[in-house]
Amino acid sequence: SSLPCAFIWFAFLSPLIDCTIKMSYVDDERFDGLYVSVAQQTKGIEPLLDTVFSFLRRKSDFFAGPPGSGDKGTDAAIQKVHEVLNKHADIYRADQAKKAASAAASKKKKEAA
Repeated sequence: SSLPCAFIWFAFLSPLIDCTIKMSYVDDERFDGLYVSVAQQTKGIEPLLDTVFSFLRRKSDFFAGPPGSGDKGTDAAIQKVHEVLNKHADIYRADQAKKAASAAASKKKKEAA
């Protein structure tokens, strides 16, 4: 059976709902054990992602879109996935830039000593 529509659109497309409580999941480690287990069992990134999208397809209305979206629900789902992927790519790039800057500063400090 599917999860209630309001739950899915709140959880996955929260910008569509005026919500006063905002929680960031970008560094949430609560589910790491679950994802490590799934990654080990599926043996790859694409199969892991397939399990996530399979769940959304089979057990939610994620691909149908929010109520009243008509035929544009799937487009909204794809757009949301792109937004989240780009957000995490930007976080990754920023982290890599910080690491490179820190390494360069450490090297410069060692050379000066």
